[in-house]
Amino acid sequence: MKDVPAPQSFYVGIDVSKDTLDVSCLTQAGFHNYGQFENTRAGLQKLNRWLLQQQGFEYTTALFCMEHTGIYTRQPVEFLLLRNARIWMESALHLKRSIGMIRGKNDKVDSYRIARYAMVNKDEAKLVSPSNGILQLLKDLLACRTRINKSIQSLKVSVRELQRVDKASGKELDKLNKAALEGLKKSKTAIEKRMQELISSDPELKEIFALATSVKGVGRVLATELLIYTHKFTRMNNIKQLACYCGVAPFTHSSGTSVRGQTRTSHFANMNLKTTLHLAAMSSTQYVPDLRAYYRRRVAEGKPKMCVINAIRNKLLHRVLAVVKRGTPYLLNYAEINLVKS
Repeated sequence: MKDVPAPQSFYVGIDVSKDTLDVSCLTQAGFHNYGQFENTRAGLQKLNRWLLQQQGFEYTTALFCMEHTGIYTRQPVEFLLLRNARIWMESALHLKRSIGMIRGKNDKVDSYRIARYAMVNKDEAKLVSPSNGILQLLKDLLACRTRINKSIQSLKVSVRELQRVDKASGKELDKLNKAALEGLKKSKTAIEKRMQELISSDPELKEIFALATSVKGVGRVLATELLIYTHKFTRMNNIKQLACYCGVAPFTHSSGTSVRGQTRTSHFANMNLKTTLHLAAMSSTQYVPDLRAYYRRRVAEGKPKMCVINAIRNKLLHRVLAVVKRGTPYLLNYAEINLVKS
């Protein structure tokens, strides 16, 4: 009777690009194999057959690792999740810095380095869970809305700058761009309407969205972005993690006795979310009474304005996270909560 090989822990590194998947398989025993496949459904089927040919390979015991490359990872991830595979999506910058000094690169070598990284750092793996279909569609709609906003702003700024130096040409371009701007604005309105319909269709999303927007200063866009990027506040339910992800957590910059830099925020953050949060904080300094009073008092005490605005960003995050965890809407006077409970 032929012996059946025992399942081994395979570490599969996948270098994802628009057209191809470069795949390297490693094991602790020193096994190494490489293959290249098209980033299509047909190519994924060939990948499946190739993987099953590796002696001792099983999807449930293997660890797949790949970089975040936007929409191009969507098909491979869905394909692997259907087979109950363990998937680790790692930051490209994190991977690059973990490797150390290197000379030269190509897709084949990159896939090997990713597999090697997964094998060495397997205890730190953060596995991907099946994504919510509504959240994925919301993310795509939000990205489309962002692109439309940039297009509108680009058209407006270019015409405005031209009018400063050549009023006749600027006026003519303004007339010609009017139809395009109106079309973009209609598309933006339709996208926002669709996003609201999706949120309302899911009871859990609807409840969390209502709680987040109950906080004064937090609008629909910021609440939607927080819902999407935190996966309904399940990925980052700690205020320090959330503040760090949004780029508003302060970090010291010092070393020994000679380096004494200013405490500052980090640029390693979700810049889209940070921008929206900043706009919400700026609006709060004008229209939210308690935050407006806080801003004026701290500035009068000599605090730098941006430092105070960053504190307001953190306050907004604290309040949103608090109401979501508590499950009750935000109340300006906390004493009112005790009255409601009693």
